Amino acid sequence: MPKYMLVLRDDPSVFTTYGPGDMQRILEAYNAWSGRMAQEGRLVRGHKLTDQGGRTMKKAGGRVVTKDGPFVETKEIVSGYFIIAADSYDHAVKLCADHPVFSHDGTLEIREVDFMGGPEE
Repeated sequence: MPKYMLVLRDDPSVFTTYGPGDMQRILEAYNAWSGRMAQEGRLVRGHKLTDQGGRTMKKAGGRVVTKDGPFVETKEIVSGYFIIAADSYDHAVKLCADHPVFSHDGTLEIREVDFMGGPEE
């Protein structure tokens, strides 16, 4: 069965306006969604990423340059990911239609995992 990576993007400044009750409801919604995917045997893995950003690396001038990120020109950061099993892209979209990332105006990108002929993990 194909695997799909769900890349979650959020504007972390949105969360500064939420109270503890709001954050608890969001956490419960994420736990419920991932719990349902696990119960159905679809959840391969998933994790939240830290809000501090990370590093970007790119080859420039014959050497690898590392920069801090995210950058000021973008409001959204990659905030987490899930890998799920689905029958097709359309099925993955259907499974994600009620994903909690949408409750706080985040975005979700769905990409099929290409195992490049190797074993599926």
